[in-house]
Amino acid sequence: MAEVLPPAVQRLVKVLAKLPGVGSRTAMRFVLHLIREGETSLDELSGAVSAAREEVGLCPLCYALAERNQNSCRICAEPLRETGAICVVETIGDLIAIESTGLYRGRYFVFHRLLSPLKGIGPADIHVDQLIARVRDEGLTEVVLATPLTTDGETTATFLSRLLAREGVRLTRLAAGVPVGGAIEYLDRMTLSRAFEDRKDI
Repeated sequence: MAEVLPPAVQRLVKVLAKLPGVGSRTAMRFVLHLIREGETSLDELSGAVSAAREEVGLCPLCYALAERNQNSCRICAEPLRETGAICVVETIGDLIAIESTGLYRGRYFVFHRLLSPLKGIGPADIHVDQLIARVRDEGLTEVVLATPLTTDGETTATFLSRLLAREGVRLTRLAAGVPVGGAIEYLDRMTLSRAFEDRKDI
């Protein structure tokens, strides 16, 4: 059926279908809706994508999203944040999920990937040296390891716990409520709140 569509429409469908949770049928519905709504909707989408590409980068301190050419993201720049703790997460989605609980008021460090020897992802690829430097330079007292309970998540947490144990910092891990193999960003607020309240020392 896609063959009846102009090549530009087919390309847009293929691009949208690559997004998480968006299959080819959903992508097709999105594209047809945008076209049906007219040039204004397409211009809005194009403008938003262009703005994100030009104006958004990574925070040089924690690697969360930040306005490009800024010294830090909004969380790192927030003066009322607790300065003694840092929460290590895999994705921006994990950060957003934890923030939504309102239980944690420290700062973050986002890896974007996890250690995976089979995929060739090592410590340098997830900025482990920068994390250790923050622990030392900022005099942190607690590091919360909020990596998922997957093979790569556990590998990363174990590696970090061994490194950070030398720094004399308290290490905690999210506890009850986080299922094995579960992604942090998809947990409901109640489950994630319980996990944070029950986090344990490593």
